[in-house]
Amino acid sequence: MLRMAQAEYIPEYSIQDYLLWEGDWELWNGIPVSMSPSPNFRHQKIGSRILVAIQAQLTPVPCSNGCVAVYEMDWHVNDHTVVRPDIMIVCKEPEGDFVDESPALVAEVLSPSTRTKDLTSKKDLYASSGVKYYLIFDPAENQAQVLELSDTTYRGIPTDSELELDEDCRISLNVEDVFR
Repeated sequence: MLRMAQAEYIPEYSIQDYLLWEGDWELWNGIPVSMSPSPNFRHQKIGSRILVAIQAQLTPVPCSNGCVAVYEMDWHVNDHTVVRPDIMIVCKEPEGDFVDESPALVAEVLSPSTRTKDLTSKKDLYASSGVKYYLIFDPAENQAQVLELSDTTYRGIPTDSELELDEDCRISLNVEDVFR
């Protein structure tokens, strides 16, 4: 019974609070979550390759809705949740300084300190927020998963699938190139 009483006293923070904090944080349902230390070199190398591969496909033939890929940018999911995915594809220009609508795609590169969050909590958050594609890259195994939202849950699809971000905007990734 004591645990339930303690839960009443846990403060709930908002985006306005979050914007005043120093350091690297995410905000999950009003609860501050400390960010992991800076990703290691291999993590950054894989993330950069993913970003470059996506940008190369989005730049020559711009999508009518202006889909762009961004790296490690805050997404204000709601008034009490802020996350910072490794990569997002956003198909609507944010009105402010941060992404405030569900991205079409989120990609996470797993690391020992983020693996569990990326495979559980963030996966559930992305699905419930309507993120159409969730790509998970595992440097430890040199493997990737491509998940597509079906109703309210993700289902795996082949890693070389063409991903339809918008009615006139499609991309595909070569997983071997990402891990080379």
